This record gives sequence, C-alpha cells and structure tokens, in this order.
Amino acid sequence: MLIPLSDVLALPSFRAAGAQVLAGRPEGVLVRWVHSSEVFEMGGLLAGGEVLLTTGLGLHGRTSEHLTAYVEQLADAGLAALALELGRTFFEVPAAILEAAGRRQLVVLGLRQVVPFERMVEDFHELVVRQRAHAGGGAGWGDLAQVVIDGRGLRALLDEVSRAAGSEVELRDRDEQLVERSTIVSVAEDAEVVEPVRGPAGVVGTLHVLGTATRQRRRAAAQGAVAVALELGRAGSLGQRPGPSQSLVSDLCAASPMPGSEVTDRLADLGWPPADGRGWQPIAVAVEPGTALTDVVPALEQALRTVSASVLAGIAGSRVVAVVRGWTRPGLARTGLTEAHAELARRLGVGASGDAGAAAPALLVAGPLVGDPAELGPALGTARELLELARRTGRRDGVLLARDLAAPHLLSSVGPTAWAAVAEEQVGPLIAHDSRHRTELLRTLDTYLTLGTSKAAAASALGIRRQSLYDRLERIQRLLGVELDDADQQLGLRLGVLAWRLRTGIDPRVGFGG
Repeated sequence: MLIPLSDVLALPSFRAAGAQVLAGRPEGVLVRWVHSSEVFEMGGLLAGGEVLLTTGLGLHGRTSEHLTAYVEQLADAGLAALALELGRTFFEVPAAILEAAGRRQLVVLGLRQVVPFERMVEDFHELVVRQRAHAGGGAGWGDLAQVVIDGRGLRALLDEVSRAAGSEVELRDRDEQLVERSTIVSVAEDAEVVEPVRGPAGVVGTLHVLGTATRQRRRAAAQGAVAVALELGRAGSLGQRPGPSQSLVSDLCAASPMPGSEVTDRLADLGWPPADGRGWQPIAVAVEPGTALTDVVPALEQALRTVSASVLAGIAGSRVVAVVRGWTRPGLARTGLTEAHAELARRLGVGASGDAGAAAPALLVAGPLVGDPAELGPALGTARELLELARRTGRRDGVLLARDLAAPHLLSSVGPTAWAAVAEEQVGPLIAHDSRHRTELLRTLDTYLTLGTSKAAAASALGIRRQSLYDRLERIQRLLGVELDDADQQLGLRLGVLAWRLRTGIDPRVGFGG
C-alpha cells in the first residue's frame, strides 16, 4: 500500500522531529516504506518509494561532488524523500544536496529534533495497518493487523493466516529455507498459493498457503504476505526459528510481564541451578553495525561462560541481551564482566577464515542486579535503556555498570526538552561559537573537566601547547561568565555537556573544528 508523503509527515514521530521540507514538492509523492541507513552507497539497495532516514554519518567528509552523486543515486532508485537529522553530522543540509535534489525533484526533509528512527519506522508501520483496514481489507485483514499491533509474534500471525485460508501456512526465505510454519492442524495439499513477502529492499521471502488455489486462499495469502512484512519490520529481519533460550529472551523482553515462577521454571529447563541468593545480572551489548547479531549471541555466551556457569543470551530488537548469575559486590561484577568483554572482543575479531584479527569493539552494559525473577524482564529493559544512554554519551567500547551511568540516567528521566534547556543554559554560547567559527571550545571544556581539571593532561590530550590551553580556558570563562575553579560551576558545566550529548548524540571530543 502506498501512503501519501503528507500523511507520513503528519505522524506524531515526524512532527516531534520537526520535519521541514527543504527541497522538492511533497504533493503527490507516495511512500511505500520508511527505512534508516548511514550507508553512502545506498542507492543500489533501494527498491523505490522509500523515505530514507539518516544522520548523515556516511556523508561526513564527503566532497560536494560526492554528495551530488549520492543524491543522483537515490533519485535514480526512485526514493520518495531523504530525511536528514540535523545537529549530529550537519547543522544544516549541505548546499550540494539541496541543489542536486532540486534538480532531480527529490524531496529533502530536515529533522530539527532528535527522535529515534525506530519510532518513526514503527509509526509508519502502524499507519499502513490502519489504512489497510480502513480501505476494506475485510474482517480477515483486521484480525491479521491486530496480531501485528499486539506484538504476538510470527507464529501467531501464521496461525491467523491459516485460519483465514483453511489450510496450513509456511514462511520460507529467499533460499526456500523454512523459517516458520503455522501450528494449527489443517489441510495440507500438494497444491499451494505462493505470495512474495516484500521488505524495504525487495523480496525477503515467500508465504506458502498449502491448498488448492481458491479465492479465499489467494486473498488470505495476499493479506498474509503484507502482514508478515509488517511483522518482520516490527520485530526484525527473517531469521531461523528461535530455540528455547531465544524464546525466553523474547518473552522476557515483551511488553507483558512474566510471573516469577514461570521465569524460574524456564531457567531450570535450560539447566540453571536453583537460586542461591546472588540474584540475576541483566546485560545488554552493542556491537559495530556490520556485525551480525546471530554471530554475537554465541560469542557472548562463550565469553560469559568464562566467568559464569549459567548464561542466557539472545536477541532483543537490535541489541543482544544476556543474563548471568550475579556477583556479591560491584567490584567483582566489574572484574568478571571486564574479563568476559575481553574474550567477546577477541571472538568477534576472528575473521571468517578463523584467523584472529584486531579485537572488535563492543559495549557491554550491566543493569541493576535483581533478586526477584519476576523483575528480570523489566531489568533487561533497563539494561537496554542504559546501553542507549551510554552510546549517546559517546561510548562504543568497554564495560559499564548501572552506577557508572547514574547522571545520564537521571537526566533521561526529565526528557529532551529539559536537556535542551540545561545545555543552552550551561554551554549554549560555546556551541554557538564553535558552530560559527569552527573552533573547539566545547571539546576543550569537556576534555578539561573529564581529566579532573588538570591543565597539563588536558593540553596533552588536545595536542596543544599549555599556553594555548590557557587562552582557550580564558575565552570559555569569558563567554560563559563562569569561574572554572568553582566546584559547583564545574558540576553545572558537566551536566550541560552531558545534556547536549544526550540531546544530539554528538561526542564533544570530536569537536566542530575543520
């Protein structure tokens, strides 16, 4: 189903992002999918009709000729609109992009506020579901759409298709590997109705309704293929059928809480010994985008087994999560997880040939220790929230405990509006000065405070002479009207830099300098 771009721009997440049309005419533009990517060579991966969400990371450092070629490739692929989040890589859309887009009549959107791309994609999926039902998909489509909206999973969705078709249903990937089948006992004939399942980059698999082709089955197959595509967009890409560990992780991370007794019983089924008073330690892990999550799960399991006999690991959304038996003291937890992190980085650094390369970066964040198994699901959610906060503050590697993220976790509770106010109050003049003059005052302040206000250490880290550092610090004090030796003002400045990082996702140590 094609959705008018005007309807997409009216979605809550797009309005929250302050989406502005900077090039092209949105009237008459139809959208087939909303997709996010930082890949520069994205044109060849599109199927047409997409809104492409990007922070511009893949465009950083590109020449005007490169940016023009990027737009040309997107236009050739039939892109509906390019949406660039401002404040991370670019403060304004580069002129070369706007000029090329104007020439090719490609809509360019500027996103002025930070809204998770995942939320914008989910909003679009829900819009498709609503409009499909409103367009008269029938009672059968409404039932399928409700399964997707409720997040009941792929198997439940295939069961619903099976009920509508009156026959068994299978989902296969592009290589005809069986991914999932309906569990309802029904007709299974030699004949079948096959319908392609289309994702943002083309066909990702096929839906097979096992029965003689009738109007009812053809309709069920067509509606089912659309519903499966929406489900895959909501829950992740096509993969292999989950085992008991992955099923437990998925259920723990689902919206509906699990009773503690059920969690304990299912852990026991996986070989976990009875609780011994140490509790459960939830963990969330982020790796480089090019690393397959299906490779991370076994690597994480093996790494954690070097420090814990009981390990549960699986995929939750776009992250890998795990549970191990807790440690009696935070110091022991940090030591154990640091050892596991080193082993994980080593395993992820091993190439396809089996040869060990450089250790691959991985960020491992441990949430608060829990003693009640009923709280394990929410605790995994907290670990994932802490992981995203850590990434927004610039961390991409290493081990962090919940206590290490107390300040960003506290700030996160007040929301982006408060972040903007704190950042503007504390360091706004520095941000404006750096943006206007391509200086590095914010980076200098962040480095100086991070290194405990040691001028010698800060000058060395910045690669400048000490006298140059003195000049920068004097300019910072003058612009902000502060005394950098005052402990209370130092605390305020630290919070201001942190709020700016949370709001924009930009690491101040990168700086604005040319």
